[in-house]
Amino acid sequence: MPPWPAATPGLPTYTPPAGRGRPRITESTFPATWLPVLPGLTPHGLRHGHQTWMDEAGISCVLQSERMGHEVPGMRGVYSHISERMRKGLIGALEEFWEDSLEERARLAQLSAVSVLDGLLRDRGGSGRAV
Repeated sequence: MPPWPAATPGLPTYTPPAGRGRPRITESTFPATWLPVLPGLTPHGLRHGHQTWMDEAGISCVLQSERMGHEVPGMRGVYSHISERMRKGLIGALEEFWEDSLEERARLAQLSAVSVLDGLLRDRGGSGRAV
């Protein structure tokens, strides 16, 4: 099942998600014209990876909760607050994960058929074959 229906220009085809953030897919829904990066990968699945990265980086519970759109229960939610230093730490950690992922991708192949990724790889000095 596709992650969401394709939009048709000129037609109001958007239906807000219903039930665990997933839109209702019916017989009249046109599937998206692109495939997921990995079979079974969903936007919700990406949230799990993002949460894991924040755990690995030691990001505070209150900042993680805000980022994921959750509320911190109990007294921790009352007395914990997010500082600018905490936000800068999160940005630094995510940038480091991003740079590491580009390095890993460049080890696979230094060019890409995806133009945005190809540009990022070229900025790193890529001159190999496209994947």
